[in-house]
Amino acid sequence: MLSFLRHPPIVSRPATQGAMSAIWIDGVGCFWLSKNDRVTIGGPGTPSAKPDDARQAADLAILSDLKQRHATIVRNGEGYLLEAHGPARVAGREVLDRTALSDGAIIELGRSVRLTFRQPSALSLSARLDFVSDHRPTQSVDGVVLLADTCLLGSGEENHIVCHDWLGQVLLVRQGAELWCRSRQALTVNGHRLGSGRRLQSGDVVSGEESRFRIEIPK
Repeated sequence: MLSFLRHPPIVSRPATQGAMSAIWIDGVGCFWLSKNDRVTIGGPGTPSAKPDDARQAADLAILSDLKQRHATIVRNGEGYLLEAHGPARVAGREVLDRTALSDGAIIELGRSVRLTFRQPSALSLSARLDFVSDHRPTQSVDGVVLLADTCLLGSGEENHIVCHDWLGQVLLVRQGAELWCRSRQALTVNGHRLGSGRRLQSGDVVSGEESRFRIEIPK
């Protein structure tokens, strides 16, 4: 039985994560995909009936003692910056305002939350956040892809999502508000041949000889 079929539906996630898509990859895990140029990171906050409070919630709300909006990762035309709204360190150095992020940088937020910033492909502006400490969002997730243009899936370390048992590579391409899938492999989407490429819709299952994943896209 495919492991991603045992995950709860993405619509059960709290509203703070609602702008992100999710990809469940059989034998690999679950990753969130964010198209935003600015991604805020913080603690879960406290429930409130005030409408303004919802707008203050972090895009990536982690179960921790972080401020509700503790830091922001900003993507510009050249790379990524981290803006600190609370105590933060990058590569061991305290961040008083903002600092550039480079591939492999360790981000420390508050007293104990640690993330790794990865930008594995020189051909893509997209990046990935890995969880180093035990702190996670309320839903199980293995990483967050900051989707600028493309997301590479394959066995090599140059991929944004590493799938060790795959023989080929799959490319997810951001085209405006749409997400397209392309590959040289003989893949199917819901049982239909992928061909030269196909726009993905929420709930689509992409399958190959040794690969299979499901995509969930918020409305």
